[in-house]
Amino acid sequence: MPFSANCPTCGAPVVFKSSASFHGVCEFCRSTLVRHGGDLENLGRMADLVEDTSPIRLGTEGRYQGVHFAVVGRIQLRYAAGVWNEWHLLFDNQRSGWLSDANGEYLLSFLTPPGAALPEFAALMPNDELMLAGSEFVVTNIEEAMCVSGEGELPFAFGAGYPAPLVDLRGTDESKAAFASIDYSESPPLVFIGQSLPFATFNFANLRDDAAESQAAGEVRALACPACGGAITLHDKAVQSVACPSCLSVLDAGNESLSILARAAAATRIKPLVALGSRGHFAGKEWTVIGFQQRVITALGIEYPWQEYLLHHPSEGFRWLVESSGHWNWVSPVANPPRYHLGEPGASYGGVEYRRFSAGKAVTRYVIGEFTWKVKLGETWETLDFTAPPKSLSRESNRNETSWSVGEYLPSDEVAAAFALKAKLPEPMGIGMAQPNPRRESTQGVFNNFLLFLVLAVFAQIAWLFIFGGSTLLDQRMVFTAQNQESLSTQEFQLESGARNIVLRHDTNLDNNWLGLGLTLVEKISGRAWAAQSEIAYWHGVDGGESWSEGDRSHELVFRDLPAGNYYFVIDPEISAEKPVAVVDRIQVTRDQATWSNFFFLLAFLAAIPLFNRYRVNAFEQERWKEADYLSSGEEFGSDDDDGDDD
Repeated sequence: MPFSANCPTCGAPVVFKSSASFHGVCEFCRSTLVRHGGDLENLGRMADLVEDTSPIRLGTEGRYQGVHFAVVGRIQLRYAAGVWNEWHLLFDNQRSGWLSDANGEYLLSFLTPPGAALPEFAALMPNDELMLAGSEFVVTNIEEAMCVSGEGELPFAFGAGYPAPLVDLRGTDESKAAFASIDYSESPPLVFIGQSLPFATFNFANLRDDAAESQAAGEVRALACPACGGAITLHDKAVQSVACPSCLSVLDAGNESLSILARAAAATRIKPLVALGSRGHFAGKEWTVIGFQQRVITALGIEYPWQEYLLHHPSEGFRWLVESSGHWNWVSPVANPPRYHLGEPGASYGGVEYRRFSAGKAVTRYVIGEFTWKVKLGETWETLDFTAPPKSLSRESNRNETSWSVGEYLPSDEVAAAFALKAKLPEPMGIGMAQPNPRRESTQGVFNNFLLFLVLAVFAQIAWLFIFGGSTLLDQRMVFTAQNQESLSTQEFQLESGARNIVLRHDTNLDNNWLGLGLTLVEKISGRAWAAQSEIAYWHGVDGGESWSEGDRSHELVFRDLPAGNYYFVIDPEISAEKPVAVVDRIQVTRDQATWSNFFFLLAFLAAIPLFNRYRVNAFEQERWKEADYLSSGEEFGSDDDDGDDD
């Protein structure tokens, strides 16, 4: 039941809609009130709220999983990058929850028992893994936040200026977009678990009067740099800082005054390949370049710079266009961290397996334009890159925060066409981390052609063996004895047309013996002759209990390109004197018999094509991995797998 009483300071009515709410702020005099039965006690005046662009307010209503809720309270917290709100929700079933809105992301969570003991706040680092309420989470952000103000009714005591050590975590299950937060301002710490949801999911009603304007975030504000008077533009209310393109001063974009965060240091000016303010079309949407920074990693005394362009779309938010040595990548932030464990050679995200490519310390060296955080020269992030061409996966970490992003390779001509650039972009140098292997694209086609020709070759060989070739011209049994080693002639056989080849085959009954044969093929009419020698031997036995054999009882000879005619063989046998036993020889003559040697030569030729293609594919990959500090085989040879705990 709602509870209502008058403010002890100004007498205005104060209504508590939830029976679980014991603290509130009078909306008229800003007094902090606590319930004691039917009375209200004044704990002092609450500080004024910091003006923000949130479309939500007290009294905003919405739905979650079919249950109606209303916004009944808010606390406002400040951290290094700005201010965010935690809205207290009261559901119709009397359940309470919290809705966080920061940088356009909406996180709904509920107080949940952690299910296990929690580590100390000081012991946690970004990328640490925790089990909360039976689910796996990864630490993504650690903040020493400060409560600056509040309003409405809340389930706990609070006041301006109280510290709020907070740890944000993301679930490792990509499909759930799970989120968790640990509030170390209480003892024991409070755990809130929920998920990240799109704004439209809640079906909000009774938003701020200027909510439409806040959500559109499409108008451009034109301001003047307080350091040099140069023109400054702000494209979105989520922009936290802006670097003046004229004097390079870094300015705080939190209010209209554009206070100076850092004076420009002496620096060589860098002209972006795509100018600030340029508009490009990607995936059917128009994006505007609002920020540019150059970052560099130094390895073995050599600097490896790359350029990042921050792109903005009024409804889609922010993306990055990253250029390195002429190679371009379209980069999007990742809400939930991929599956990766310290020291592993790969990571998994979106059903894609990525292999670790490199790691290092990225230092910001040059900035101009707008940024969604308080950018500064010299800021350092630990980077870890993975690749699965044409995609890439990157992690950036420092002592307080970690973030993931996924990239997709873009050919430079696509970038030039998207922005309608008149000047030609520089040609890519070397091979990019996520550059697709163009030779791999032809691999499947080459392999398919290999299979096709292999099937045709096998079919042709079978057809030749059983249909078109191998007709028998002679099949005769002859006996050679030691007593009669004179020349013997076979029966005649006829070639009605020229033969590509004839095969003479001997099948003998040799047993631990040998037989020498002098052979002459004679064409009866012309008298032409073709001579050949053949020796057949077969030995076998048992040695040490193991059987062995050597040689063969059969033998073949091939005579090629014979003209039509009547033929016979003259055979001069020679039998071993050590074993002068008779040898039975079955002689067969076959014309145009398919020979397996040609078939195997053809197979070798066909196989050489995909093998050569594979060699070219591997050569491309070897060239790519020369730029890595982590081998494609998984063996590390350059970098440390840092978890972002360096200052």
